Amino acid sequence: MPVTRPNILLVVIDCLRADRVFDSDRSAQTPGLNALAERGVLFTHLISANSMTIPCMTTMFSGMYPAHHGVRSMVGARVADHVPLLAELLRQNGYHTYAEATGPLSPYYRLDRGFDQYELRDGVKSPLLGDWGDKLIARFRDGHLREPWFAYLHLWGVHRPRQILPEFNKPEYGRTEYDRAVSSYDARLRELLKVIDEDNTVILVTGDHGEKIPENDLESRVEFLKKSFSKGDAGKATSPLVRTRRKALASLRAGWVRGARLLYRAGLLDSPLATVTGHGYHVYDSLVRVPLVVAGGPVAASGRRVGQQVRQIDIMPTILDLAGLAGDTPATVDGRSLRPLIQGQPLPELPAFIETCQNSRLPSSFYGVRAGGYKFAYDAENPKVPAELYDLNADPGETKNLAAALPQKVAELKSLIESHQTQTETAAVALTDDMSDTEMAGLAEHLRKLGYVE
Repeated sequence: MPVTRPNILLVVIDCLRADRVFDSDRSAQTPGLNALAERGVLFTHLISANSMTIPCMTTMFSGMYPAHHGVRSMVGARVADHVPLLAELLRQNGYHTYAEATGPLSPYYRLDRGFDQYELRDGVKSPLLGDWGDKLIARFRDGHLREPWFAYLHLWGVHRPRQILPEFNKPEYGRTEYDRAVSSYDARLRELLKVIDEDNTVILVTGDHGEKIPENDLESRVEFLKKSFSKGDAGKATSPLVRTRRKALASLRAGWVRGARLLYRAGLLDSPLATVTGHGYHVYDSLVRVPLVVAGGPVAASGRRVGQQVRQIDIMPTILDLAGLAGDTPATVDGRSLRPLIQGQPLPELPAFIETCQNSRLPSSFYGVRAGGYKFAYDAENPKVPAELYDLNADPGETKNLAAALPQKVAELKSLIESHQTQTETAAVALTDDMSDTEMAGLAEHLRKLGYVE
């Protein structure tokens, strides 16, 4: 008899922070995601491999760290064709594969490999909160996807510009715009999940990376200034005035980061990146700690909450395992299946390596590792950038840098990062080698519209 495999729904919400959805002090209202977690298993400490979308999604689809797959910047490289990707493996085993992508996830990066249908939409003009969302829900409800199916859904509305349903734009749905956007998307996801047959569908909800949002009055003022400075830029990436404003804003931000680090070293600021918001520039938990909810199909409705650190590289082998395809996990994969933890069995915690991402063609040299209850981060090529060490158990907010006080721990974790960097093999293709000048110009224009490059 033919093997019956479960459908798989992978929902990735861009910029989704774990603490803003599931921590006890959250202000967002997330009954839908909490109910889903009660029907399955919640991982509260999934650590992303980077703090930008393209490296993170390449990691999620390949199960490889950025230093291994080689995609370490937004415009420098794409994953090599010989690296097996999740959708390819599922399609080879009888799955019908569908992707609804947005943001920077252009087919130029070849992350569409293995998908029967790969749709790239404008996440602002076609959000889950609007007509596009109605049509998407109808497609699932009316059985338009051929079983067994794998559906990848990338959602943009928690990313700036935040998308908030009018009825949710109130303080009771969140202290900030970010939290109210999370509340809005939770409500809409609840509508989608109502039409999914969870008995026959593995559902995974996660974020690609996190987001630093304004946490105090000064940061809120800086955020307001940035919004005012860039107002009206959307969709006008080729306007000379817009380009000039964006370059000026990028220059101001870079200057503030340099100045803030100097003030931090002088003891005049609590953080070397005070008032910096967004993502991509560091490896703080606000930028790399995302949730992972797994429910449906073979996942028992345990309501288990796993606080142990797991990694973004573990998502691909976990999906294959839950689909009954553990034996098809490629040798290239750095991660491992989380099925033992899902079933309440022990699994030793492993270090999580993290990188930042530049908008240039060059990879960043700012690396981090989360291991043994500590977070260490440093710039391997610029000793002027202060190294940072945090005791995550005593200081989960990463406010007290212990690098000077614990040199032995710094040396231990730095050696761990150096070993990770030297033992991996890059498997990427430079975009300039793989694309024509016209294609490169098209990708650059797409990223400019999203504000990733100047």
